[in-house]
Amino acid sequence: MTSPPSEPTEHKLLDIRDHSRDSAGMTYVYPVISRRAGGVSVGINLNPNNACNWRCIYCQVPNLTRGSAPAIDIALLESELRSMLEALTHGDFMARHVPEEARHIEDIAFSGNGEPTSAREFAAAVDLAAQLRAEFVPNAKLRLITNGSLLDRPTAQEGITQLGAA
Repeated sequence: MTSPPSEPTEHKLLDIRDHSRDSAGMTYVYPVISRRAGGVSVGINLNPNNACNWRCIYCQVPNLTRGSAPAIDIALLESELRSMLEALTHGDFMARHVPEEARHIEDIAFSGNGEPTSAREFAAAVDLAAQLRAEFVPNAKLRLITNGSLLDRPTAQEGITQLGAA
């Protein structure tokens, strides 16, 4: 079982200017304050290896390399996402780390340090996120931040279909 999220590394309060993927000390899951939605976005980073098949002009990933996501440990992803959602909905993480006006979960977003659909386990990760969203925050949206270049892959199409149904 994953331990509860650690203290954010640089700031006591999360802030819209810092979307650090390691703020909670987890491999795949990180909380941020969404600039657009004005609340908490729970990020899922399926590219902890900083590998991507593209170099988008807006990309801010340091040390980005060409490639795909590594094999995803779905059990670890489940443990981390469950732990984060538990801390946000039933723990004191919001009170300790989120500005008062942003203390609501807007979404669970597949984003991170590369193209999320490059993960072979993308569809399984979407299914997991949908299950945990239903358990913890049924009104939150599931989002995908993608460059769209791999949407022809069967695993990406399966995950996109699941996102549309969620």
